Amino acid sequence: MIPRLPLLLLMAVSALLYHAALWVEPAAPWLVAGSAAALAAMVRAKTARRAFYAGIGASLLVVVPHLWFLTGIFSAVAVPLWLSLALWTGLFCGTLHVVHRKGGMGWTIALAPMLWMGLEYYRSEVWLLRFSWLSPGFAMPAEKMGWLFQSLGVYGSGALLVLAGTALALSRKPLWAAAAGLLVPALLLPGQPRVTSETSVRMTGVQYEQGSSGQLMDGLEAARQAYPDTQLFLLPEYSFDGPVPAEFRDWCREHRCWLLAGGKHYPATLKNKAGEPAYYNTAFVIGPEGTEVHRQAKSQPIQFFDDGLPAPSQEVWDSPWGKLGICICYDQNYATIIDPLAAGGMRALLIPTLDLQAWGAHQHWLAGRLAGIRAVEYGVPAVRLASSGISQFIDAQGRVLASGSMPGQGEIVSAIIPLSAGPRRPWDRLPAKAAMLPAGLLILWALTVSFVDERRRLAQRTKCKAKPLQSR
Repeated sequence: MIPRLPLLLLMAVSALLYHAALWVEPAAPWLVAGSAAALAAMVRAKTARRAFYAGIGASLLVVVPHLWFLTGIFSAVAVPLWLSLALWTGLFCGTLHVVHRKGGMGWTIALAPMLWMGLEYYRSEVWLLRFSWLSPGFAMPAEKMGWLFQSLGVYGSGALLVLAGTALALSRKPLWAAAAGLLVPALLLPGQPRVTSETSVRMTGVQYEQGSSGQLMDGLEAARQAYPDTQLFLLPEYSFDGPVPAEFRDWCREHRCWLLAGGKHYPATLKNKAGEPAYYNTAFVIGPEGTEVHRQAKSQPIQFFDDGLPAPSQEVWDSPWGKLGICICYDQNYATIIDPLAAGGMRALLIPTLDLQAWGAHQHWLAGRLAGIRAVEYGVPAVRLASSGISQFIDAQGRVLASGSMPGQGEIVSAIIPLSAGPRRPWDRLPAKAAMLPAGLLILWALTVSFVDERRRLAQRTKCKAKPLQSR
């Protein structure tokens, strides 16, 4: 059994290794596996309760530094939000403690990846406060990931690293532990397939956070003059407070340009809870005739924000260069939103984004990491234009072709984007969804076993105290 002081040390080691993975990219798979190993070692805590609290503590040591910017948005409410994210790691460690105590090392190593995958998918894609950041899969450097990572996806790759870490921490044979800790993470790196493209499109975006119409128009005109071969221009999410204004449609018609820009769509019959007109946070596509040819609303409005109504559907844009998927800002976090675009045959993913300058540089850096992961997962380029940076135009192999700085107001970002022949869908989607039920049942079993064992311990303690009195 692990005393309290070493348990605190394991918390710190797990958190430090995860932090290191985000910065030391070549070693990220091994560092994440080491972080998981420290969590798995907590199964040797004296009680499941201690393992549960240690898991929460380790997660908070990761979550709080990276998501400190939430204090500037939600003030003291950031604390329960941090705890709600850390809860799942606590459940993982507490449940695994009971599995280890009742079933031994073999069952613990076998069930750890399933338990983690089920919890991670539920936390990231299903529950009310779903939030996918800071998971093992998203800690990986996109450009360095190989065939297995692309095939397994973020949830499958995370489960593989948890398997490696659990075996490293619990295996009684040093050779097996070394193989798990060294060789299994290495499997994610080699064999990235070469992506060839017969179609390339020059895309150019202008970063502006809530710019005036005059600023946006000046920015577009400057972008057109700097990159006259541009085929598609982009403006960020919420560039306009309604549909694309007439002067911008006229500009498209005059210069025979295509434009994708964020705005608001107000359906005539919809009202919000206050009885005011409701809207969809929408990306509008304007063609060279100056008419709207496609629109896509945001599927996952940010919780606790006035961010419009959820989109009723997710459809690809059948552009002149092939089918293109559009997901707005927060939508890039969710496989359940991008999967339908992949099923629709998207050849690239366009991500107009509003990241407020007030949220800080670290938030922009974290959000910018996600686009590369999505590009590698689906095998398509990801073009993310952010209002205040960090915009990134990324090819299907995760390589950054162009990027914008933060805050970068009025900065022009442009690249020739090689479109993929078609997307792929990672293998992990169905197993991750299926793992939620057995993971939930395993947690219920662990809670029941812990409750029964605690009652027995209390009864035994009471009986031992009563014996001396009876002997007198």
